[in-house]
Amino acid sequence: MGIAEEYWNAIYKSKPFAKGKEADPFLTQVVHRLQKGKTLDLGMGEGQNAVFLASKGHSVKGIDISSNAIENAKQLALEKGQELQVERTDLDLLVLGLMEYDNIIMIDFKPPITRYYSEISRALKQGGTLLVKSYMDSEMPEALGSEDAYKNFYYYSNELIKNFGDLKILYYNEDKLNGKKVVQFLAQKPLDKDAAKYNLFNMHSQPKETGMSRQRELAEALFKKKD
Repeated sequence: MGIAEEYWNAIYKSKPFAKGKEADPFLTQVVHRLQKGKTLDLGMGEGQNAVFLASKGHSVKGIDISSNAIENAKQLALEKGQELQVERTDLDLLVLGLMEYDNIIMIDFKPPITRYYSEISRALKQGGTLLVKSYMDSEMPEALGSEDAYKNFYYYSNELIKNFGDLKILYYNEDKLNGKKVVQFLAQKPLDKDAAKYNLFNMHSQPKETGMSRQRELAEALFKKKD
């Protein structure tokens, strides 16, 4: 067990559902802006948001590094009568499929590695939506270096705009809510005429040993061209 898993396991064991069992208010306010489909909850935690989305007709996969969080999420899904796909994964090693998800959400979570921003964009289908809500750096209780990235879910002002410049911003807000500075972000991946031409939709992760499909080869070539 790594230090990141130990850290989050201790939190979810000592204070299970400390934030309650309901979804984040920002998500409930804008859920109608998400297209129902395959949705990824990165840094899922105890599954409150994932279970809520499942109840709204989404096919949800939740990923978290904490085995305790995963077990809590399974219990919540069972309690609420919802189906939920969950996976304990070290997010530092995660590789996302190309144009795999209709929606990706990150609530109280920040990518631990800078390259994830471009991977998240690529993992969205054309027209797919990204939702982020977390705390601003002014709420950071202590200085966090790169070795403590697993504790860092605090964003600098305009950090999301800078790192997701390829997406169309639908909503952006930095404000105080319940006495704490937060950021709320909703963006959409633009439709691309080249992607539509080659029918590069509904793609998903494949084991490397199975090889690439022709569509995947075309998609990789298209993104290399745009880079």
